[in-house]
Amino acid sequence: MQLKQFEALYWVARLGGFHAAARHLKTAQPTISARIRELEEQLGVELFDRSRRQAVLTAKGRELVGYAEQMLRLASDIRQRVGTRHKLSGRVRLGVTSVPAATWLPTLVRRLAHAYPSIALEFMVETSEALREHLVAGELDAAIVSAGLPLPPSLRAQPLGRVELAWLAAPSLGFTSGSIDPQTLAGSAIITDVPGSQLRTIAEHWFAAGEARPDRHHACPNLISRIRLACEGVGVALASPSAAVREVAEGALRVLVADPPLPPLEYVLASTAPGVAPAAVSVVSTMAMELISERPSMQFFYSEAAGHERAA
Repeated sequence: MQLKQFEALYWVARLGGFHAAARHLKTAQPTISARIRELEEQLGVELFDRSRRQAVLTAKGRELVGYAEQMLRLASDIRQRVGTRHKLSGRVRLGVTSVPAATWLPTLVRRLAHAYPSIALEFMVETSEALREHLVAGELDAAIVSAGLPLPPSLRAQPLGRVELAWLAAPSLGFTSGSIDPQTLAGSAIITDVPGSQLRTIAEHWFAAGEARPDRHHACPNLISRIRLACEGVGVALASPSAAVREVAEGALRVLVADPPLPPLEYVLASTAPGVAPAAVSVVSTMAMELISERPSMQFFYSEAAGHERAA
C-alpha cells in the first residue's frame, strides 16, 4: 500500500467525488480511480458503494478514511520536522478579503520568500462567503473568513480576532453623536455589505431585534467605499470606526453608538485539518497567524487598510 492511495481516498471522501479529488491533487480522474481500486484489491474490501451515482463510502470506507487522515498527518509532520526547511516546496492557494490584501499580505509574501523560497503562493481576493465556498470545494488551501460562517468538520478554524462595529453618519443627516436605536435609524438609508455577508446579517438581526426594517439598504462590498458613501450623506454605514478615524476627527462622520449594542465582526483562519494539508500549507497558515498576532488587534488592519486606500 502507498501513501498516494490513502491520499486519494481521503480527498474523494472529503470533496465528494473522484473528479474533484483529481482536480485538487492535480492529476487525472482515471489515476484516482486506479489508486482506489488498487487499495480495495490489497485490502479485499469495497470502499465505495458503486451502485450510487455519487461517491458514497461503505462502512469499511468510512473506517479507513480515519486511518488515511492519520497517515497523511504523520507524513506531513515528518516532512516538517525532519525535512530541510529550504527544500520545502509546493503551491499554496490562500484566500483573503480586501483588508488583508491591502495590509499584511505583502509582508507575508516577503517573509515566505526569505524563509521558504520554493513555496509559491496563489491568492484569491473575495468576500468571506465566496472564500468559504472555494475552500469547501477544495479550490483553496486556507482562507481568512468571518467566524459566523458554518464550516464542515474536515476544516479547522483558528480564531484571529474581532473588529468592533458602529453606525457612521455624515452630519448632514442630522444625527448627533450618541446612541441610536433600530426604530430611529430605520427611516434612513443603510449602507452595509452584500446580501448573505456577515456584516449584512449583523445589520439585519440588529434591526429585527428592534422590530424595525430600514427603508433602503445599499449593498457595497468594499470597506472604504462604504466610508466614502457615508461621508457624502448617501446613507448611514455599518463599519469599524477604526477605518474612519480621520473622517471622524475631521468632522466628516459621526459615530452613532448602537442601542442595543452591535456584536463584533469576528475572523478565523480556516484551513484543512492540521497535518492533512501539505507541509507548505501548514507553514503558510502558521506564518500568517504569527504575522497577525504581531499587531495589537484586528482593528489595526482596518485602520491601516483605510490609510493605504486613501493614499492610492
